[in-house]
Amino acid sequence: MAHSGFPRRTLTGLLAALAAGGALALQPQDPAKSPAQGGFWIGADPTPAGTVPWQLLQSTKTIQKPDKKFGPSFPKEVKDLDKQQVKLYGFMMPLDQAKKQKRFLLSAFPPHCSFCLTGGPESLVEVLADKPIDFTFEPVVIAGRMAVLDDDIVYYRLTNAVPVKP
Repeated sequence: MAHSGFPRRTLTGLLAALAAGGALALQPQDPAKSPAQGGFWIGADPTPAGTVPWQLLQSTKTIQKPDKKFGPSFPKEVKDLDKQQVKLYGFMMPLDQAKKQKRFLLSAFPPHCSFCLTGGPESLVEVLADKPIDFTFEPVVIAGRMAVLDDDIVYYRLTNAVPVKP
């Protein structure tokens, strides 16, 4: 029985459109604007006031350095966050299966696969909490001391981290 290929082409087109639409949902609405002006949003939620916008952290570029290793090239505004008390809004990515987490990744994007990272190193922050924090799939605000790391596998680390109300 011969098929015209119409159903397969239609399905392929629909999947491509859905993939493109999903990718657009994760992009900044207008990278020239701050979150308060309608810029980068996580999902449908605007970044809460007083938190460092992911757009700023994501302005870091990965470059090849003179020693042939790849690493970050931080803009001045990102370097200025080093050793500062900050608040970040994002999604927990646990590093173990415990209900309470003392060390996890905070991501700009909600996790969509337990084996996939949702962004590059500029979209993740390693979080080290003094007291365990309850894991949740909902976005959280975490406060702590920011470290901007020039020679590490992660670009950012938050120490003495504690959950705070948005």
